[in-house]
Amino acid sequence: MKGNDKLTAALCGSNGEHTTNRRSQVVVGSFLIVIFVLLLTACASRAQPAGTAWGVGAFDSNGERIYFTATSESGSPITYSGAPSSRGWMMMGGQLACVSCHGPSGKGGEHSMGMMQVMDAKDIRWSVLEGEFDAEKFRLAVVNGEDPDGTQLNSDMPRWNISDNDLTDLIIFLKTLP
Repeated sequence: MKGNDKLTAALCGSNGEHTTNRRSQVVVGSFLIVIFVLLLTACASRAQPAGTAWGVGAFDSNGERIYFTATSESGSPITYSGAPSSRGWMMMGGQLACVSCHGPSGKGGEHSMGMMQVMDAKDIRWSVLEGEFDAEKFRLAVVNGEDPDGTQLNSDMPRWNISDNDLTDLIIFLKTLP
């Protein structure tokens, strides 16, 4: 057999006709490729805002989004200075957000940040804060790291560069935490 004849015999039946099994494989393979391309196209067209992998509609409010992702609805990250020295260990190299220290419920608590460093994060549910904080005192704590009595908060508390509107949205979200 010549080289082309061997290839034809391998791809086709011995008599040169495609077998039903081979045709089925080609049809299924083509179908899978089409599905794969469609999925890639759909995913590429749904680009997410910078700073978060959460999709549109994943959060009920801008304040909730800020709490969990440190990004605003505009998609821009809310940056900070300072922060826990071991944040790379604690965050595994990710973006720090309120939830990182205060937890999903806002109750805070003591937790290890790696390298034997322990942090005691304050309970920031508004029902707990409202006795000593108002909106302005909360802003001073979040932006300047200042406690209501004027003393500086621990350096583990980041100093956030957050707009007044985003801070208001964050407070509204904290008020929803039981």
